[in-house]
Amino acid sequence: MDLSPLAVPHTLVNLKPMLPAPPARVLEVGCGRGALAAALAGLGYRVTGVDRDAGMVAAAGERGVPVIHADVHDISGEYDVVLFTRSLHHAEDLDGVLAHAATLLAPGGRIVIEEFAWERVDRDGAHFLHDNRAVLVAAGLLDAELPAGDLLDAWVGGHDFLHRGSAMLAALGRAGSDLTTVPTSVLWRLVDGRGGSWIEPADRAATAVNAIRDAEERRIAAGMLPQVGLLASVRR
Repeated sequence: MDLSPLAVPHTLVNLKPMLPAPPARVLEVGCGRGALAAALAGLGYRVTGVDRDAGMVAAAGERGVPVIHADVHDISGEYDVVLFTRSLHHAEDLDGVLAHAATLLAPGGRIVIEEFAWERVDRDGAHFLHDNRAVLVAAGLLDAELPAGDLLDAWVGGHDFLHRGSAMLAALGRAGSDLTTVPTSVLWRLVDGRGGSWIEPADRAATAVNAIRDAEERRIAAGMLPQVGLLASVRR
């Protein structure tokens, strides 16, 4: 199952206040299959996607998204927004990639990131993920491995090679001014785990994932779970 029909509307609610009005020019770095880029184009933005994965580029192109198969360091031109969607945590050189992104901005343009701060996951967060994943597996909606042993240790071991949210925010702050952050829910988007695959019918899985998102957001509001997702932006 593709989670983008659930994830894109959730992203847009928090993202739109950070964006200039259409028809601003948006470069989405790590556009994947192009679901968010297509949604932004539908709102009137002039969107260009870029991705290093040829398969993702092909899928985005099938959605009608203008897309470039390249590394962001090879991109030139001028944009009003450079948007990194869950791609910055893989960057080899945070400061270098964000410095290059800043050179692509028109005066007053913004770098915006959608990310998750994996280091914010505590024991309660790790158990929330595990228990919901186990229920989905038991219900026959998800095919995924369940970790053994200490669940928080397993989470850290599966993510400590990625940049921390704190490091990404610090690098973003060095790349521009007026750092703005919006914490979001994101564990529901990670519940399938690395290598997990959804089992049809997709509508049943989508209903379950929506319920997990609601549960996460209720627990965040009650102070029972950390806010792991984040959106952040800086201005040139």
